[in-house]
Amino acid sequence: MNSIPGGRFVVLDFETTGLSPAMGARVIEVSAREVLDGRAGHEFLTFVDPGVRVPAEITQITGITTAMLSGAPTSAMVMRQLTSFIGSSPVVCHNAGFDRKFYEHEASEFLEGRPVRTLCTLLLARRMFPGRKSYRLGGLIEEMGISSPGRLHRASADTFVTAHLFDRICADARSYCRPEHFDDDVLHRLQRVPAAGARDWLAELGSPDAKSHCKFGSAGAVAQNIGSVN
Repeated sequence: MNSIPGGRFVVLDFETTGLSPAMGARVIEVSAREVLDGRAGHEFLTFVDPGVRVPAEITQITGITTAMLSGAPTSAMVMRQLTSFIGSSPVVCHNAGFDRKFYEHEASEFLEGRPVRTLCTLLLARRMFPGRKSYRLGGLIEEMGISSPGRLHRASADTFVTAHLFDRICADARSYCRPEHFDDDVLHRLQRVPAAGARDWLAELGSPDAKSHCKFGSAGAVAQNIGSVN
């Protein structure tokens, strides 16, 4: 993963009982995977006792049952450890708006109002790999030949493939600008640039021949409204 900028990133994934914490959905599994100077680091991985039964449809998607969570630590215990593990590092997720809202909800006591800086591989993929039929995690990794170590929709497998997807995105983005211009701040800005102009925006950061590059993804793109996503 040597295309990822230097420094520390944490790739995060939650499995949950539903789509919205505002509607009572709870976290049931957490993986937070460290990437340090482009190398895989420690993984924080645990089940979470949500205090409610796991719906049948969630078990069908994830394979996680209520019985599997028996004896797991509570959300408060997990979130205390998770916020310590993440610290101030940028958080990388696929569809980061989803994971961020659960993190901010369940860890609010320990975040103490600190902002959570997220990098969204869904938004970044739309900008660097335009014209895909789908930007679902499973579809992207299949198209790019990224192998999962286990079942998707399980937290550890999802953070593993998201880390490798992030590396592919960074490799492509690097080819459009000079190395000295490429860092996590550029990535945070890139995910908010209109998709149709993302490559040109990177080119303006430095690389004189960037506009002629055409790596993974077609040349055409449709501008995306990202305000509601992240």
